[in-house]
Amino acid sequence: MSHLFIAAITGPAGSGKTSVSAKLTKQLPKCVNIEADHVKHFVPSGFSYDKDTDGTERWNFNEWELVGECIGMLANKFQEKGFGVIINGYIDELGWPAIEKQIKITHKFLLLPHVDEAKLRDLQRPRDKAMGEKAIQEHHDYFSSNEFYDDFIKIDSTKQTIDETVNSIAKLLV
Repeated sequence: MSHLFIAAITGPAGSGKTSVSAKLTKQLPKCVNIEADHVKHFVPSGFSYDKDTDGTERWNFNEWELVGECIGMLANKFQEKGFGVIINGYIDELGWPAIEKQIKITHKFLLLPHVDEAKLRDLQRPRDKAMGEKAIQEHHDYFSSNEFYDDFIKIDSTKQTIDETVNSIAKLLV
């Protein structure tokens, strides 16, 4: 297996991207896991609480390009040192090209369980980490219908265990 891959793992909340990425990183030799959420939280001023057109309040993040550049630079440095890299998490469409200005993503995976399964998984999260049914539905709709993700390998993680999803991705990284 070549260690010099840059794999992106994304998907809606409850798809298993964090769990799968963590386990995959431990299973593969000389591999690192860059969690987009960790990098995003470097920039607390990038978060805002805005109102939608219908008056619903929601969190937004407006520093995707910067976060993408930082993730790309970090991935590039690890790859220079001979590490395989997994980039996992939700990244806005502005973030992906910023990553690829720094490094070429060799494998793109979209974990996409059935929306009802994602909602069940969300209910199992700690209360402060749960997104709620409406947000889960919006995330799922976004990933299911956005043409931006057409070139990602789609994996239906509805009935798969974490190990099964990890194994299916690991085989594709060979």
